[in-house]
Amino acid sequence: MKRIAKNLLVLVVLLSMVMTPLNAYASQTVKKDYPLSKGVQYKQYTYSNTYTNSINHIAINVGDPTTEVQLGMPAAVNGKESTTANANRLSREGNRVVGAINASFFNMSEGYPLFLLAKNNVILNGGAVSNGSDQYMNVPTAFGMAADGRGVIDYFDFDVTLSHNGTNYEMSGMNRERNIYESIIYTPQFYSKTTDTNEYGFEIVVDTGEPITENKFGQTLTGKVTKITPYGSKEKVSIPSTGFVVSLQGGDWHKKLGQIAIGDELSVNFSIDKLWQDAQFILASGPYLVKDNKPYIMMSTSSSRAKAVVPRTVVATSNNGKTVHFITVDGGQKHSKGMNLVQLANYLVSLGVDQAINLDGGGSTTMGIRNYGSNNVVLANLPSNSGNTQRLVSATLQAVSTAPTGEGKYIKYTNSTNYATLLAGASSSIAVQYILDENYNALPLDSHVSLTSENNTLKVNGLNYTSTTAGNDRIFINHDGSPVESFQVKVVDAAATMNVAPKSKTVSAGETVKFTMDAKDDEGKPLVYNASQVKWSVEGDIGTITSDGKFTAKNPGATGKIVATLGTKSEAATVTVAKAALFKDIPNNYVYYKEIEYLTKNKIITGQADGTFRPNDKLTRAHAAVIISRALGLNTSNVKNPGLKDIPANHVYYKQIAAVVEAGIMSGKGDNTFDPNGTLTRAQMAKVVALAYKLNGTSSINFKDVPKNHWAYSYVQQLAANKITTGYNDNTYKPNESISRAHFGLFLYRAIQPGK
Repeated sequence: MKRIAKNLLVLVVLLSMVMTPLNAYASQTVKKDYPLSKGVQYKQYTYSNTYTNSINHIAINVGDPTTEVQLGMPAAVNGKESTTANANRLSREGNRVVGAINASFFNMSEGYPLFLLAKNNVILNGGAVSNGSDQYMNVPTAFGMAADGRGVIDYFDFDVTLSHNGTNYEMSGMNRERNIYESIIYTPQFYSKTTDTNEYGFEIVVDTGEPITENKFGQTLTGKVTKITPYGSKEKVSIPSTGFVVSLQGGDWHKKLGQIAIGDELSVNFSIDKLWQDAQFILASGPYLVKDNKPYIMMSTSSSRAKAVVPRTVVATSNNGKTVHFITVDGGQKHSKGMNLVQLANYLVSLGVDQAINLDGGGSTTMGIRNYGSNNVVLANLPSNSGNTQRLVSATLQAVSTAPTGEGKYIKYTNSTNYATLLAGASSSIAVQYILDENYNALPLDSHVSLTSENNTLKVNGLNYTSTTAGNDRIFINHDGSPVESFQVKVVDAAATMNVAPKSKTVSAGETVKFTMDAKDDEGKPLVYNASQVKWSVEGDIGTITSDGKFTAKNPGATGKIVATLGTKSEAATVTVAKAALFKDIPNNYVYYKEIEYLTKNKIITGQADGTFRPNDKLTRAHAAVIISRALGLNTSNVKNPGLKDIPANHVYYKQIAAVVEAGIMSGKGDNTFDPNGTLTRAQMAKVVALAYKLNGTSSINFKDVPKNHWAYSYVQQLAANKITTGYNDNTYKPNESISRAHFGLFLYRAIQPGK
C-alpha cells in the first residue's frame, strides 16, 4: 500500500479543486423507466444543467439472489468485441445478460487492456498504474464484486514480487508492455508468445518444470534460470509454457539483478490486498469520481482530459454496495453534449450514489439493454462514432439475471377489435408481441400461444375467435397451456343503433353509389361485425345493390329505399333517381326546369346542336316565330309569302315566320324587313304572347316604366292580369330589355298552362 499512500499525498491539493457546489438550476426528464429483470431497472432521461445531456442508467440490486454483476471478456485477452456482441455471446439460459456497458481502458491498436483485470483470483491482465496527475489512473483504483456479492469501489495494491537468494524485488507489473526503467514479468498467459520488448534491456528466462495454465493472486512460481539475453539483444524471447520471463530495463535493475546466472533459482509471487482477495472480479480504472457521496476526483481537474466535455461511462455503488449503477452520458452530438469530470462527479452526487469510478469513455461509451420480447441485448444509447456505431472494446460490465426461464407472467398483445362488443357471428383476433416470465425473460411464441373460451360460446381457431350466441364470455390467452391474461367478450344479436349513409340520396340513372352502415352498442361504441353479416336490399323499382352495398340506379324519376339488415335490426335510406337532364346546362334543380321540361316534351322548344339550351342567351325574332308557330300548331306547309325583304323563300325559318305573320301575331318593321337575327324585347314578347293566346284584362299593377301611353301598355297589362308576369321587385317591367330564352319559355308556359 506504500504506492497508494505516496500517490495520495500528491493528490491532496487536487481534491480541494473538485468540491464545486451543484448548480441550483437543473432539471431531469425521464423518457423510459422499466425493469430489465427482477433486480435490474433501466432508465433513460435527459438532464439539463450547464448543457442538455442524454443519460442511460441501469440500477442493479445485487442483493437479489438471482441478480449479478459480471465481467465480460472477449475470447482472447487482447481481443475486441462490441458491447452488445460480447453481452449476447455470454448470455445463455440461467445467465441472461440484461444490460451491459463498456468497461476498461485498452490499447486501441493491439486490443489488450491497459489496467488490472482479474476474475475469481485469476489474473486476466496485469496492467499498469499511470504516472502523472493528468492520467486517468495515476492511483490504483478499481471496481469489482466482493466475495460477499457487494459492489466495491476502492484502492487496490497489486504486487508482483521477484525473489532471488532471499532478497525480494518489487516488479513494475506483469504481462504488459515494458516501459522505460520498468521490470515486467511475462507468463504464458501473455497475449503474445514472445515478450515483444525492445533491445534496451535484458531478459531472464525461468523454467518451473510444470505447465503454467493460469496466474492467480497468492500464486508463487519457482524455477531455474535457463537463458539470459544481454542488453542490446534484438532476439525475440519466447515465453516458455512451463516458466516465465523477467524483463528489465535501466541501469538500476542491472545493478540489482545483473549477477543472476543460469541455473539460479528465481521465484515470482502475485498478491493483492485483503479487500480484493477472493473477489468475484476486479477491474482497475479511474479516476475515482465520488467517495462517500462527495466529489472525489483523483486526477488534476485542470488537465485537458478532465476538462474535456465528452461522452462518459461510469460504474457506481450505493446502499453499502448492494446496488450497482451503470451510467452512460452521450456526448459530442446535438441531443447530448457530454460532461467534464467535475460536472460528472457533481451529477453523480446528485443521484445519491456513494462511490463512483470513471470507465473508458469517448467513442467507446456504449450501453446495451435487453428489450422486452427478446433475450438479445441491443444498443440503448447513441455512441458518438460515425453513424452511432459501436466501437469494439476489450471488456464489458454486465447486469445478469441467473433466474431460469419460468412460466408466462407479463404479456403485450393487441386485439383486432379493441375489445368492442361483437355481433353474434362476428370474428376477432389477437396478435401477441411478447410474453415474459416473472424475471422478464422472453418466452417463445408461435405454437406456444393458444386461446380458450371460458363458456365455450366463442369458437377458437388459432389466435382467432368467432362469437356464436349473444351473452358474455371470456377469452384466456395461454402460454404452453397456462393462462397468462384474459379479457371479457360481450356478444349481442342486434345493434342498439344503426345508421345507413348516405341517409338520403338523389342519383342519376346508371350512377353507382356506395352505401355504408354504422352500428353501435348500447354504450354508443362501435359494434364489431363481419362485413358479410350486413344484408343489403332495395325497396322500390329504383335499381340494384350488391352484397357489399354498391347501389346502381335505374328508372329516372323513381323513388325507393336502400335497406341494411344486421342481425335482427334493419335501417333504411331514401333514394330518388333523378329525371334525365334536359340539356347539359339545365340541371334538375334549375329554377325553370319544370317549364323548360314541359316545352321540350311537347316539342315546342329544342336545344342547340351541342346539347345545351343556353337559357341566358337573348331570343332572336326568328326563334320566337318558330317557338310560337310550334306552340300554336300553326300550319306551315302552305303559307302565304309575307313579302319581307330579308325573309326569302329559301330562308331556314321562312315557313314559321310566314305562318306567324299570316296569323297576325308578329309583323315586319316599317322598312318591310323582319330582322330575324334581331333580339325580341320584353315589350315585343308581351304583344306576341298576348296576341297568340288572345289575352285580355287589366291588372292593378302599374309598372313604372310602362305608362298608359306606352305602345305596349295594354299587352303588358294583359300578361300581368293573367299572372304571366309580375315584373321586377322595383315595380318595373323593363320593356326595352331583350328577353332571354329561359324567360320566354317561362312566359309561354304560363300562357299555355295558366295557374300552374
